[in-house]
Amino acid sequence: MGKTNICPFYGKNDDYCDVGCGYISPHDVNMIIRYCSGRHTDCAKYLELADRFPHELVHLIKC
Repeated sequence: MGKTNICPFYGKNDDYCDVGCGYISPHDVNMIIRYCSGRHTDCAKYLELADRFPHELVHLIKC
């Protein structure tokens, strides 16, 4: 099985992105499936955070 890129901001803390932190709502599940696992470069929150914290992009998580 190939490796999948996971958003580097996923599950870190609420200061970055609250998806994957604490309670996971049905909306969060939808976002995780759509964007966090593989298509995060299409996510508006990822684009905002990538501009604000470019140093985090070198810490991409591979699963």
